Order: sequence, then structure tokens, then C-alpha cells
Amino acid sequence: MNRLASLVTLFCLCGCAHRMEPTAADPVRARAELGRYLPLQVGNRWVYQTSFQGQPQPELVVKIVAQEGSAFLDDRPTPSRYVIDGEGIRDGARRYLLKLPLKRGNRWMSVADVRTVEHYEIVAENSRVRVPAGEFSDCVVVRMEVRLDQKRAMRNYMSFAPDVGIIEISTVLIDGEREIPQAHLQLKEFSLQPSSQS
Repeated sequence: MNRLASLVTLFCLCGCAHRMEPTAADPVRARAELGRYLPLQVGNRWVYQTSFQGQPQPELVVKIVAQEGSAFLDDRPTPSRYVIDGEGIRDGARRYLLKLPLKRGNRWMSVADVRTVEHYEIVAENSRVRVPAGEFSDCVVVRMEVRLDQKRAMRNYMSFAPDVGIIEISTVLIDGEREIPQAHLQLKEFSLQPSSQS
């Protein structure tokens, strides 16, 4: 189970406007652009303020502790394996958390298991997002939705800030016409190591 799915389970279930968009045909440039939205370097650390259904929860600390080939592992008991390839940012072998082009309306899906299909869509680009760690511009916001049954679905909104990473995750339960807030994570502080590519 990936980091985002683990958070949903735990709590019960943007790019610049005037740049040329990198594509999978230019994988080096694509990886560099995508790497801005989730900086992966051993030692990088993010601290999130968390709540569930409006009630404060313990802080969540995520730290990159190892690199195995092209994958970077965090420090959970079952670590996430983040990989940036020429198409997007993956958590695990199949799931893309963010995928090119970094444009509103871009859609993709991931089959987590036989009964679980995750539907992703970039719903905002060049967005401004304020969290306890500060105000960030040019954010890309991704919506991920998983159907639970005919009436209910779980929906995540993930905000990626350039040169920082994931700064906010908001999860809601869709029950018919109702949207019931579930988990909410906001970046409180972060520390990033100098990139080995600079």
C-alpha cells in the first residue's frame, strides 16, 4: 500500500504557465521537471500537521532514508518506493501520483488490485496554496478517486509545490450527494538536502 493509500486507511477511509511542456520523448528533461514537484534525495524530510474529521492527530514525519537504484524509500515500516521516470512520479511499480503533461484535465488511472481502480486528474495548475509551512505558488493539484460501492467513493486532493513536494492532502468521503471531510494533512516544515545533480 502506498503512502497516500496508507494515510487514507490510517484515517479511515503546478507548473509555470509559459514553459514548454516536457514529454516522455525527452525523458531527461521530463524527469528534471517532475523532480521539482517531489524532490527525492536521501535526508529530505517533511513534517505534516494532521487531522481526522476535524480533530487534531499526531504529526506525520516523512523522511527519505535510502536509495535503491532509481527508487527512493521513505522511513515507514513498509516503505514507499518513489521513482521519477519519463512519464511521471510513481509510488510503487504501477501507481503514478503525478503524470505528464502537468496540465489541468490530464487524466490517468491505476489498478491497485482486482477490485480497486484509482482515477486521477490534474484539477489545477499554477495554483496558490497556503499551509502552515507558508504560501506556495505554481502548485499542481491532483484529484484521486476510488469507488467504494455504487453510492460511495473516497476522494483525495494532493497539492504538489515546485521545489518542495507534497504540501497538502485532503481526503473526503463521497456519500451520495454529501462530501464528508476525513483526513487533512498540511505541510508544517521541511528540510531538503542539496541535489546531487546540481
